[in-house]
Amino acid sequence: MIRPRTFFSRSFSACVLVCTAFFTQAQSEEDALRLSTIQPGGTARSIGIANAFGALGADAGSIGINPGGMGLYRTSEISITPSFEVNSVKSSYEGALSSDSKSRLFFNNIALVFNSPSKSGGDWRSTTFGVVYDRKATHHWSRQAEGTNVRFSILDGFASDAYGYYTNELLDNLPYTSGLAYQAWGIDPRYPSDTLNTEYFATLPDGALVSQVHTIETRGSTNNTSFFFSGNYMDRLYIGASMGIVGFRYNSTTTHTETTMDEAVNLKDLTWKENLLTTGNGLEVKIGAVGRISDRFRAGIAFHSPMFTQLNDVYNTELRTNFTVAPDSLNRSFDEQSIDGIFNYRVHSPWRAVFSAAFLAGTHGLLSLDYEYTDYSNARFRASNKLVDPYDFAAENRVIKAAFRAVHSVRVGTEWRAGKWYVRAGFGIVPNAYTNGEVRQAAAMQTYAGGFGYRSEHLSLDLGVNVINNGYKYYQYDPSFASLTTEDRSTVRSLVTVAFRP
Repeated sequence: MIRPRTFFSRSFSACVLVCTAFFTQAQSEEDALRLSTIQPGGTARSIGIANAFGALGADAGSIGINPGGMGLYRTSEISITPSFEVNSVKSSYEGALSSDSKSRLFFNNIALVFNSPSKSGGDWRSTTFGVVYDRKATHHWSRQAEGTNVRFSILDGFASDAYGYYTNELLDNLPYTSGLAYQAWGIDPRYPSDTLNTEYFATLPDGALVSQVHTIETRGSTNNTSFFFSGNYMDRLYIGASMGIVGFRYNSTTTHTETTMDEAVNLKDLTWKENLLTTGNGLEVKIGAVGRISDRFRAGIAFHSPMFTQLNDVYNTELRTNFTVAPDSLNRSFDEQSIDGIFNYRVHSPWRAVFSAAFLAGTHGLLSLDYEYTDYSNARFRASNKLVDPYDFAAENRVIKAAFRAVHSVRVGTEWRAGKWYVRAGFGIVPNAYTNGEVRQAAAMQTYAGGFGYRSEHLSLDLGVNVINNGYKYYQYDPSFASLTTEDRSTVRSLVTVAFRP
């Protein structure tokens, strides 16, 4: 039997993709978490003390924590911070272990700061303004998970999703998943036991074992280009505000391969591939203040608005199957590909509050502490304001509210000086955003920091290193059939900052 692939079916699918693509490529709470999970990018100096910089200031890394700290500048400055990172992943799936890594060279921070001293001798001693580019998150990962003698297949999920649809409706209603699986003979209707042809089964015998290899290659970043203005009041109070232009790019290629363990099974192997490109931009506002309580103590407070982002998804899928005996009496291999889907929507990340304190041991050194509050359950999907779309994301936002929680993060660091040389160390911890009891809750993000630097009147050179460890858990396909995949992630990031002051 040759399965129908009419011109009308393809044309109708194209209309569905343009007008109502959400229903075939639904946004999930993981998408909201990916955009909302950001950390201060910073300079080599700031990451050297784990970005515990909220009450210190006079460094381009302050822009991602407390823009009031930019008011502590006493001179203009231009700085550039290239960075090199290695992202490694160790995965566990069905009792098997695997690992992979990816490295990347990029610019972490670029700053142009202008300081204007007051000429009137008034209480406002100076103003500082400028622009800072800061990288807030990296999406460059290479991940792989393998399993042998797995009892379920990705096809089981496709068969489950197809329930209730007639065979001639599958490609129109599920063009990226079950429709392709049916066209490639990955699923079949339960005929004659199901006379309506609306129940399906995977073309693998019950109990058939498969080996699986699941790889995810991702690229991209979240960055913020901030325009700021700050002021120095009597060398006691430093206030500032910034308007940030958020840039987001996430490019993912997921490849899932299954090979049957029993040579008697007709379906020899299959390869499922998903491509997703998410791009967008938005706005974010930060306000903050730093107070010099005494010559030795400072305190800071800052509030970050949600990132109001407009996003665009472009995606497609592909399924390849190979059989020992041709299921349609003509072909033993099939390669079914969807057309590109496009979807526009908005995400509002949660707001943040940062409270900071610092102790200065004269000119010899300092201790600094930052506390940050973020409630990830406040992230929200919104319909695009560029399209007339009645869908309100109520179901997705309820899942976000239930799956995520408020997170209390802490960063602590120290810096000590010997002449023109500085040595630094720090530690930070960010708990996982999933609620207690959620099966995807993983290990907290822990940052171990260190670095050193040299500073003269007009030039400074700093080196900072972060080792970041955290966990991540996900399902490769339908959780009703797939086991949980657990990842231990590690990032080694090194930064060099060169700053010039005229």
